[in-house]
Order: sequence, then structure tokens, then C-alpha cells
Amino acid sequence: MKRKALLVFLAALSLSAQSNAAPSQPNATQNPTTRYYVVFLRPDPSRRTVSKDDGDRIQNAHMANIRKMAGDGVLIAAGPFDDSPPTISGIFVLKAASLQSAQDLARQDPTVVEHRNTVDVYAWQGPPELGAEYIRLHKLNPKTPENMQAHPLCLLYRGTTAEARVGAHNSLLDLHERYIDDLRRQGKLGAAGRIETSDHLLSLVIFRAIPLEEAHRLLQADPAIRSGMLRLECHTWWSSDHVLPW
Repeated sequence: MKRKALLVFLAALSLSAQSNAAPSQPNATQNPTTRYYVVFLRPDPSRRTVSKDDGDRIQNAHMANIRKMAGDGVLIAAGPFDDSPPTISGIFVLKAASLQSAQDLARQDPTVVEHRNTVDVYAWQGPPELGAEYIRLHKLNPKTPENMQAHPLCLLYRGTTAEARVGAHNSLLDLHERYIDDLRRQGKLGAAGRIETSDHLLSLVIFRAIPLEEAHRLLQADPAIRSGMLRLECHTWWSSDHVLPW
């Protein structure tokens, strides 16, 4: 499947089913959140070159699996990454009963079974209504344009600089949370929230369709990143701009 066709197809499938409501809980900036599970599909180090027929077979099975997850109401969003060299092939955002359930779903993807990708799965406290506008617009008009665009998707990891004083650490976290909230109020962000199940990956920040360089510059000004308490990693994620709720 050609690249552009794949991108449009993923967007059309990414939010074809409404997610079940989940209890919201406040984060540090008092914005309501919903628990999702984010799956990072990463190139398998053991990946081998395959024939075109095998590649097409695996890709077709992968797309069939996306259709099934969407039809089952567990796939909330999906889309490929556009990095060079690739460290992440793409993501799924799932609604599942547990981390184990999300991991089981992710490992059933044919690209994982065929050793094309591996998966990292994290519980993510993201904004409610992820994909709700997409669903609303496509119910009103199934021909609503996908408007597929590149969104900077940034991962915030625990940094190399450890703060010696608890007070200084907490102060930097407060400044970080205020800074992220300011970016949201400025209309720069599409979604953001903390990662629950990791001691190294701490947060996920998704921008509106702005240049990757601008997103990187904006986050480099975050006090917690400037101090080295947080480490920044940015990627390009292709998704319909109707998916993100902010």
C-alpha cells in the first residue's frame, strides 16, 4: 500500500468506534484525564528483509487487525511516525481493561507476530474526548475530509540531572506543569498527560500541526527540561487533526 493511501486509511480507521466512558481524575494542573494505553510499535532489531509478497501479506494482515480493533471499540487512535532513521514505526491508542489486556492486544498485531515490530505499552492519563470530534463530524458527514497532518509528538523522560533537594524538585515540577498548561491555553497543544507505568518515561505531549522545530524550541524552554530534570525526545506523528481534543 502506498504511503499516502496508508496514512488516509489509518486516519479513517483510527476512531471508527466511540470509546467507553471512564472515570476522570485530576492531574497536577487540575485538568480532567482519562486512562488510555499507548502502544509504541518499534522496529524489531531482528527484522529481516522480506519479499514484496511477504511484505504485502503482513501489511494487509496489519490493516485487518486495525479494522478489527476499531470495530471492537478498543482502538481510539493510530498512525505512523515519519522519522529518519525510524525508532518508532507508529502508535496505537487503546481503551482496555488493564495494562496486561493492552499488551496482549498489541502483541497480536501481525507486524509483531512476524517480528517486524516490537511493542512498548504504557498507561497514559490523557484528555477525555479523544477522538470525539472526529466521530461527531463523520456521523454528520461521512465525507468529512481527513485533513491528515504531521503532529509533533514529544516524550518526556527522567533526566540525567537529579535535584538534591526535594523542595527544588517539586518547585521545578510545578513550573513544568504550569508551562505545559500555558502551551495549552496558547492553542499549541492537541493533548498531553502523564505516563503511569514507567520510572523513565514520564509524560507525553502532542502538539497541533506545527513544525517539529517549533515544538522542540517551545519545550526546550520548559524549566524542568532546561534544568536537566526532564529529557526531551520529539517525533513526527501523522494523524487526522480531528482526533486531538484540545
